[in-house]
Amino acid sequence: MPVTPDRSEASQAYAEAIHRLLPLHFFYEKADVDLPDFHFLEGSEVPYPYRSLLVHENDMTPTLAAFHHSKLYLRVHAHESTDEFVMRLVSLHSKASDKPVEYGAIAIQLAGLDSTVKELVVAGEIPLGAILGEHSVIHRGSPTAYFSVPSDPLISEALGQSPGELLYGRCNQLIDAEGMVFADIVEILPRSNESENWVQSVTRS
Repeated sequence: MPVTPDRSEASQAYAEAIHRLLPLHFFYEKADVDLPDFHFLEGSEVPYPYRSLLVHENDMTPTLAAFHHSKLYLRVHAHESTDEFVMRLVSLHSKASDKPVEYGAIAIQLAGLDSTVKELVVAGEIPLGAILGEHSVIHRGSPTAYFSVPSDPLISEALGQSPGELLYGRCNQLIDAEGMVFADIVEILPRSNESENWVQSVTRS
């Protein structure tokens, strides 16, 4: 069942989908573009290698850095901010190859962050996961959904994918030491043909 059903239905399923996809939906709505056709999945339904990259409670920045054997850098495509929060449409790129390794959106509450971390977050030059790791900020991830989505023009341009290519991702929350959510994230991965071929060869052997 589509995660983004016809808006005329005004269904609870649509409202729940928009809530999960809120940071991304914000920028699509601002650009007057409809969200592509997201489908929610169980973690066990996400195929490899994407399952190993998505179905866990770790930060995506170190996970993707390890997978791609490279440090990552941040590109901000659009942003909104106040004194209390930062919201961004972003992509992460491998420093070794310059290739995009993730696209998505993030909403970050600033109130619980110390001044140094807050300044780095507001500057928007370093991925959030790298900042939290560098400054030993106690937190944990809590994925709320996994999904597949066909690549639309915005995703295709950011990730260098063919239009309509089926991609995988997740909705995630970061929770601080007091149990409060301080970041909502939508993360979409590009297809990794090399990794898929590797998985297929291991499966056949």
